[in-house]
Amino acid sequence: MIRRARLARAAAACAVIALAAFASSPWSTAPALADSVFGVGGLGEPSLPEDAQIRALGGAGAAEHGETDFSFVNPASIAGAKHLSLQATLLSTRRWTNTVSYGEGSSYESAFPSIRLVIRLPASIILGGAYILGTDADFAIVRAESMGVASELGIAGSGGIQFTRLTLARRINKRFNLGIDYEIIGGSYNEIWVRQFPTPNFQESRDTLEVSWDRNGRFRFGLNYVAPRGWAIGGVYEMEQSLPVTLTQATSGTRTREAADELVIPSGYTLGFSAPFGGGKRMVGQYQRALWNRSSLRSDLVDFRAEERFSLGFERNVPRFPGKSLFSKIPIRIGWTYLRWPDLLPVAGAEDIYGGTAGVTEWAFSLGTGAATGDRGGVFDASLEWGRRGNIGTLGADESFLRLALSLQVTDQTWK
Repeated sequence: MIRRARLARAAAACAVIALAAFASSPWSTAPALADSVFGVGGLGEPSLPEDAQIRALGGAGAAEHGETDFSFVNPASIAGAKHLSLQATLLSTRRWTNTVSYGEGSSYESAFPSIRLVIRLPASIILGGAYILGTDADFAIVRAESMGVASELGIAGSGGIQFTRLTLARRINKRFNLGIDYEIIGGSYNEIWVRQFPTPNFQESRDTLEVSWDRNGRFRFGLNYVAPRGWAIGGVYEMEQSLPVTLTQATSGTRTREAADELVIPSGYTLGFSAPFGGGKRMVGQYQRALWNRSSLRSDLVDFRAEERFSLGFERNVPRFPGKSLFSKIPIRIGWTYLRWPDLLPVAGAEDIYGGTAGVTEWAFSLGTGAATGDRGGVFDASLEWGRRGNIGTLGADESFLRLALSLQVTDQTWK
């Protein structure tokens, strides 16, 4: 009955939370065994969908431009594409979680955060199509239950928010690039609760909670300006979109389905720059803000604040006439990023947000390089990121993570 009451509370209070009752204080009981433990309480871990080159620059891609330098954050970045191009990124992450009550744990997972195809059409129009991972809410938790009859409770969740984008971009003149995205917002959340008893006198119980929403679209607008000496600035605006949410719950063979409010994907904007300073070197920077707030999703299990990302990077490209050393023949990229998650989660020990909330913040340093393929028709990039997130004093847990990103971009030049 306690478990049923918790699921009912979750259904009424929050239809899109990745973990219902456990969301109120998951880090005070047991760490997640898969993705970020903090993703259990909110909409999932925010993803940076950029390729390895821009990830190595701290994610600062708003001012990218050129024939092969593309950014997912700014649709105008593909306006200078000269060839058909296919790009994909593989991201592998190792995490180390430290909790107040259950000590330390580690996990590992891999994902494809982004895939994109770029095609050059007549009239200098560039068409792009992409899949992007927005949030990742996969997790698995096992804990001992001592209330009532002793048992072991296993909770597994999956899902998140994904984006499918169609992009049109064009170079207006030699200084301005314009791009427009139509972005379809998809995804879902699914939880399975399984309670097992050590004695055969009690049968295993299973509850499920499935959350889905209408797949609506929104527009994103991007602009690049390239100054005479190679300086560039970029800006992006994202429109708001409301998604009606449906909840399906099954408990002991009883299945119920109901509409449960809406999830509002907020508007947002991005501003960035690229500043060359001789010898193939440049600095890049970016500020990104998504306007999540209390009205984005009405719940007593999680609150929201604006999501913010600050990014800064340095790049040294290969000179036109490199020296004999290997170091002179490869690009060097260094970056830093600071991210404020939108989720405001209950503090350790609190049952809901009215007992106090704390936000998840993270920082990361990155290092990367790359190389053109032997036929000069493609590019291979790699980046390594190390960072930390969370606060063990307020949320009861913190995490360290190490990410390896590998990206490959090939063009129609490869098959000529």
